Amino acid sequence: MISEKMIIQKIKKKFLRQYHKLFPVKLDKFWDKIKHLPSIDQDLKFITDTFIPSKSYSLISRYWHILGIRNYKSLVHDGFKKYGSSIARNYYGFYDLFDDWVEGAMNKVQNDNLIKGDIELFKKQNNFTFRESIFYNYLCVLLYYNLKKTDSFNFLPQLQDKTYIGFDDPYIKINDVNITLDKLVSLFDYDKIKSNFEIKKSNKILEIGAGAGRVSEVLMTLHKDINYVVCDIPPALYISYKRLKLAFPEKKIKLIIDIDDPIMLEKEINSNDISFIFPHQLEKIKKKFFNLTLALDCLHEMDKKTISYYFDIINNITENFYFTIWASTYLPYSKKILKKLVRLSYESGDYNIPKNWSLISKEKVIFPSNFLSLAYKITD
Repeated sequence: MISEKMIIQKIKKKFLRQYHKLFPVKLDKFWDKIKHLPSIDQDLKFITDTFIPSKSYSLISRYWHILGIRNYKSLVHDGFKKYGSSIARNYYGFYDLFDDWVEGAMNKVQNDNLIKGDIELFKKQNNFTFRESIFYNYLCVLLYYNLKKTDSFNFLPQLQDKTYIGFDDPYIKINDVNITLDKLVSLFDYDKIKSNFEIKKSNKILEIGAGAGRVSEVLMTLHKDINYVVCDIPPALYISYKRLKLAFPEKKIKLIIDIDDPIMLEKEINSNDISFIFPHQLEKIKKKFFNLTLALDCLHEMDKKTISYYFDIINNITENFYFTIWASTYLPYSKKILKKLVRLSYESGDYNIPKNWSLISKEKVIFPSNFLSLAYKITD
């Protein structure tokens, strides 16, 4: 039996989707109302005030206007310290389980007798319902034993609790090790990346849509000397900036979102360990500047025009490209009154892969099982 609360939540979501079709919300108008609040961090103010007048602002989808406003509200209400149990749920949060999400992970371990030792399976997570807590805890256990089958499992102790569970993040203990969904899926991502590309000391890596910086942190934890550039929009750019500064206090980390001169931009990137930029600044980067570009769990949140914009730039500035997407989905809130929802299906050609990209690998990921990971070599 579905509870009255769940019915009300479903009705509310349906109403909001219909409302936003008729009256699209805009991040800039919302920002004008809140930017003078004393609770707004100065870094967030600088990032947002620089972003809204820029070309990058025109690239975001309806979905990201709505999601962005929701995330800003969380930052104002809960602050950055509660990120893990609030905003993080909008980035890589799975708090319910469906067959096509867990099929791959279940098939990998269903005949193994693995559940041993001390496991906090029934822990109630902060800001989670009991139902959400059970789903989250079970998923962590399931993915933990899947990760144990990979070489990357051995890197789990190297991931820092101060960043992976330091912001009220949900976690459980398994045999006295703090386990989070972010730790596990980030190591799955890393396992795929290193199986397709050689990460050398001198590598320059670009990550588009880094979210909270979970994969960025793994890569720079395990490869100390790579030069890393995060390209994103606020408030995600703000969150990953704060997080990576905490993770790597010894590194030179800088916001260079207000630099448009190509020479100065390149000089800054080369002099920093980690640089943060907006999407439109990629147009200023010289040919094949990056060895590897990543776009994990973000392209399917863009409309087709924006995806093509990124692909045109990626085609010029990087040697290799790795990304993960839903195998097939529809872009939320993309349906206008007389238009259909935007479908994004890799097999149907909706991503319009350039002809000069050579496919290195195409695989389903462990979780969600209907995610694809794709690795490409980009030739001239």
